[in-house]
This record gives sequence, C-alpha cells and structure tokens, in this order.
Amino acid sequence: MSTFACFDVETTRLDPKVGHVIEIAVVLTEADGTPVGEEWTTLVNPGTTDVGRADIHGIQAEWLSDAPQFGEIAGDLADRLSGHIPVAHNKNFDVGFLAAEWSRAGFGKLDLYAVDTLPMARAIGLPGKLEKLANSLGVPLDDAHRALGDTRALADVLVALLDRGADPSPCPVFDPPMLTPRPTGRVLHRPVGAT
Repeated sequence: MSTFACFDVETTRLDPKVGHVIEIAVVLTEADGTPVGEEWTTLVNPGTTDVGRADIHGIQAEWLSDAPQFGEIAGDLADRLSGHIPVAHNKNFDVGFLAAEWSRAGFGKLDLYAVDTLPMARAIGLPGKLEKLANSLGVPLDDAHRALGDTRALADVLVALLDRGADPSPCPVFDPPMLTPRPTGRVLHRPVGAT
C-alpha cells in the first residue's frame, strides 16, 4: 500500500477566495503508523498583515514578514505530497485553500485529491471535530490549531480509523502538475516557545 501524506493548513479566513494560508505541515505515515521521512512545516507570508483569528491559530503578523510566500514553497509542498496518498481532515477546506493559493501563485490548476478522515470517522459513529475525534481514539493532540500539531494527530487518527475498519474513499497518489516549481527549501518555523 502507498504511503499517506497527511497535511493541514492554518489560514487567515475560512473562505479560500478571500483568505490565505499562513502555516502548512505535512507528515508522512504508513497505514500501520510507521513514520516515513521527516515532518515538514513552515509559516507562509500571505502578503498582508491581516492574520485573521490569532486567538485560534496563535500566529502573529510579525512572524510572517520573513516567511516564504506560497509560491516559494509550492514546489516543496508538491515534493512532499508526490507519490503519496494525500489525507486531510475536512478535505474541502484544506484542499480548497491549497488550490486557491496554487492558482494565485500563477501555477494554474492544482488537481489535488485527498482521503478525508471526517466522513471516515462519522461512518463508524465517531465525532467529526478533530479534537474530539482524537480524544475518542486516544490520540494525543498537542498544539491544536497549529499545522504541525494537527497534522501529527491526523496521521495517528488515520491509522486508528483504519485499525477500526473505517473505509477511506479511493484516492490516487499525488502526481504534481507538469509546471510545478522546483523546491526551494525555504521554511520559517514559529518562534521557539511561542504558543
């Protein structure tokens, strides 16, 4: 079976037409929970000082001035997802934002399909909200509403759901578009000790 590429974004708004990605993370895992490679996360400069609900995601505008813009990390993101089955919790939200940012960066259409753990959980009678779902499965969710914290929990939630017989929707491995930019290696993490 293919490796799963779990991902999550933090955003300035709830609508990708007006909001922007300000943090992203990808964690690779096998279906049995074996981690694959290194975790990847970065803050993303949205090109505005409006970071939205900092009381939820904890990201401060001043952290983002030196962060790479989405176009600078698009190749890194594609590289992380390439050849793996993408997974998100409430995929329409995360996929919608990545597709919007990809297009705004001038790279055309992003065909990104993902397994969605939200309907997987609901199909077996578990809660839909990631925090409640993780708790019900005994999965730690440290740093909720932080892209890396949510993505780590998502990887463990996926494995727990698969162990309980939840059926993921069929999903192809991610194949980057032909005109995908090269990875830059640019990242900027939250300041140490930031909540």
